[in-house]
Amino acid sequence: MPNNTPLLNVIYDIVRSKKAISDRDLYELISSKIPGVSLSQIEEALLKLEVLGKVVASSSGKKGELLIEIAEGRRYLTPDEE
Repeated sequence: MPNNTPLLNVIYDIVRSKKAISDRDLYELISSKIPGVSLSQIEEALLKLEVLGKVVASSSGKKGELLIEIAEGRRYLTPDEE
């Protein structure tokens, strides 16, 4: 993978291909492809993707682990629909 590929694209491509991935597995996969990438850089990119509505992060049920999923096709209830 080229080193000039934006981190946002790398993360999105990985999550899209896996459908769902834990934050730890995502970090291991990215750090093997992009040496020197920090956890804080990955977290910042994930936050941007979440704000853009591209991915959703939720608790996976394991202690302190997040599950990252593609947001496409997900429907959220507004407070008056609940």
